Amino acid sequence: MIKHQLVDAKIISVDRIFLNLENPRHKPYQSEAEVIEYLCRDEYVYELAKDISKHGLNPLELFALIPLDGKKDKQRAVASYTVAEGNRRMCAIRLLNDPDRAPTKQRKAFEKLAEKSPKISEVLAVIFDDKNAVDIWLDRIHGGLQGGIGRKPWNAEQKTRHIGDKKNILAQVVLDYAEKNHLISAQDREGKITTVQRYLGNAILRETMGLDTSNLEDISRNRPKPDFDLLLKKFIADLLSDVVNSRSNSKAIKEYSRTLGTTDGLTGRRTDPESLSDPSAGGTGRKRKTSPKKPDRPKNIRYEADIHAKLKAIPSYKMETIYYSICDISLENHTPLISVGAWSFFECLTSQCGRNSATSFNDFLSKQKLNSMGFSVKEDVNSIRQALQRISNYGNTTKHHDRSANFSGEQLANDMDTLKEVICKLAEEAKGK
Repeated sequence: MIKHQLVDAKIISVDRIFLNLENPRHKPYQSEAEVIEYLCRDEYVYELAKDISKHGLNPLELFALIPLDGKKDKQRAVASYTVAEGNRRMCAIRLLNDPDRAPTKQRKAFEKLAEKSPKISEVLAVIFDDKNAVDIWLDRIHGGLQGGIGRKPWNAEQKTRHIGDKKNILAQVVLDYAEKNHLISAQDREGKITTVQRYLGNAILRETMGLDTSNLEDISRNRPKPDFDLLLKKFIADLLSDVVNSRSNSKAIKEYSRTLGTTDGLTGRRTDPESLSDPSAGGTGRKRKTSPKKPDRPKNIRYEADIHAKLKAIPSYKMETIYYSICDISLENHTPLISVGAWSFFECLTSQCGRNSATSFNDFLSKQKLNSMGFSVKEDVNSIRQALQRISNYGNTTKHHDRSANFSGEQLANDMDTLKEVICKLAEEAKGK
């Protein structure tokens, strides 16, 4: 008869717990600093710390600890421990409590997390005598199914059953709106929700259509209703003709999004968010009450269909390609590269408008030149000139200096938004030449 083992969990001070230097996740290290460096680089510790900061520690997961030889306070009989299970969690806790221990590149990010995170001073843990005593249970957790004795992960259907339809909320609301507005029939929408969600999961397509998903309980549009309906009608038509299909990969969906943005008849205007789910209005939308929310940092330079169309009309494959690239590359990860690309974009575009090589593009676009292009309001001209100067300075610095570069993606995105009308006017002028 097997005797059941009763687990006696104890509350242990975090200060008495040391990271495991010989954890199976990595090669043996000589110091905790090396372990922290590795875990932050390769094991998603920052993402885990964000989750702990928001929700706290998972109560379904205890720490497993082993006493450290030679780490005992004889006067108080207080032992120190090393982590046998929960090394990533303990690393996240350490860095939330003391961000100065984070790798240099992530230190500021951990400092911001720590500002809004209560300090975790104690954890609930099970103490094992030695490594051999805990290994059997680590095998059950991390060793795979092992014929049924290990942990069995949920399959896709089981995950959906647990999560419910949350991931399909956006597609559901958009299809409901389309049906109410007679863009699709109840019969035609059957079996389409997965494909619709696959496409709407792409941020570029949501931006193109004007979908505001900041509140999944009240999905809204930020385009005028005629524009939104025009884009949705095209999307639904492509869905029913299999142009929009479940076989499309991320690249194909991005390409489709940009093509959709060039649909004839769009005004290009944006509005305050209006709900798609107002049953009394038959889908016409009502202004949504919104609470203040910190805006997300831009992940890409905004791709403008108007700019694409005018570059295509020059025609200039080079300009189209440069513009596509600086909008497609991640602004979060590649700001210096995009800074050089934006500089090159304006160099080439103004050159096609008659700028000579001895004149910089921001000098070419003088106040007088901008006035002649129709920009006559002093504040607008000043804003345009400042944006051009920043792009010129950032591009030159990033290209030529051995260390200095532009890392302000937010400012670069704002400058490109500020210069949208200038780019369109320059493209029209280049076409005329």
